[in-house]
Amino acid sequence: MNIFYNSEEQNLRAGWRMAIFLAALAAGLMAVNPPLLWILKHFSWLPKPFASEFIFYGTLLLVTFLIIHFLEKRPFNSIGLAANGKVLKELGQGFLLGGGMITVVFVTEYSMGIISLTFKPLSTVEILQYTSESIGIFVLGAFGEELLFRGYLFQTLTEGAGKIISVAAFAIFFGVAHSSNPHVTFFSMANIALAGILLSAAYLKTRSLWFPIALHFTWNFLMNHIYSFPVSGIQFSQYQLGVLIQSGPEWLTGGTFGPEGGALATLVLIGGTAFIYFSPWIRVSEKAWLKEQWLAARMKTAADTVLTEDTRTN
Repeated sequence: MNIFYNSEEQNLRAGWRMAIFLAALAAGLMAVNPPLLWILKHFSWLPKPFASEFIFYGTLLLVTFLIIHFLEKRPFNSIGLAANGKVLKELGQGFLLGGGMITVVFVTEYSMGIISLTFKPLSTVEILQYTSESIGIFVLGAFGEELLFRGYLFQTLTEGAGKIISVAAFAIFFGVAHSSNPHVTFFSMANIALAGILLSAAYLKTRSLWFPIALHFTWNFLMNHIYSFPVSGIQFSQYQLGVLIQSGPEWLTGGTFGPEGGALATLVLIGGTAFIYFSPWIRVSEKAWLKEQWLAARMKTAADTVLTEDTRTN
């Protein structure tokens, strides 16, 4: 067996492709980070964390395109970002599920009397400003994190090692990636890993990144902007419409880390994952790119070419 090359797929094996991707990402970041940070520092209105995220995720998107186009030799939409009439449906499903899950957390805690929410006396202009800024930040975060954790690396590992290993590995990776967040605990990291399983299931069930992106965005956006919870330990108070006061036990609510650090979110995340897995409402996108079909079509084309050449020779 050739440890470098898969002759059936006529491509490098998954591990080597992942290594090339990571090397290209590292090289790209080293090349673009200094000049772009220098340029963006002249835009004083742009928050520095937002600028850094924009550079990182922009580079990630470019590297993903280049690797898929030149190394994989397949269409870019195969990553799960097909632009077709089904996008709105997949986004809508994500909005409904993500919004419903975090709303269950809020309503449950509110009905138990362990939280209170007071809306700030904001003008219409301020509400529109905070809302637009919040949408921008959480769209970027959701899109970038899903491309990183459910994009090329995750999908390639799934091809090479199977779904169980890739889901487990990237769930741990997702949890560890939040280990430096404020007020983090082992339990909150475990919940973030559970969220990683939920989002991986969302991709694998639909083979579309639009669904987990929308789910991820809506969970974070409503959690912070409307319900005024901390998001993974970070208190984006400048984008919140209200002021939230919590009085319940930290093991249940998550305390200063936010809902993702509490047992109530654990139950909601498990329930959401089960719903994605078993629900007939969520299924493979009609326009999804499936590698098996792509390989079969490519092998048929190669066989037809050989047959045509043999016919001409005879």
